[in-house]
Amino acid sequence: MEGKKIYSHMINYTEFLERFPYKYAVPIAVAKRAESINDYAKPFLMTEDKDPVSIAFKELELGYISIKNEEILKALLPKVK
Repeated sequence: MEGKKIYSHMINYTEFLERFPYKYAVPIAVAKRAESINDYAKPFLMTEDKDPVSIAFKELELGYISIKNEEILKALLPKVK
């Protein structure tokens, strides 16, 4: 991975959860991305530990990947009054 910056695998969860309130969609998106990195996809960046899950989380956090169809995911949010 020459020429790519190596990122710390630490994630700022406060900012992360503000941007992605779909707590069930995040692990699914990260798992699918990590699986594709493990199988065939080239990562957009590298983390210190080179773990596909850490890479996928960091890619989501930094905006390299996104969660599609966020309108449907709004159904996952609780309706608390």
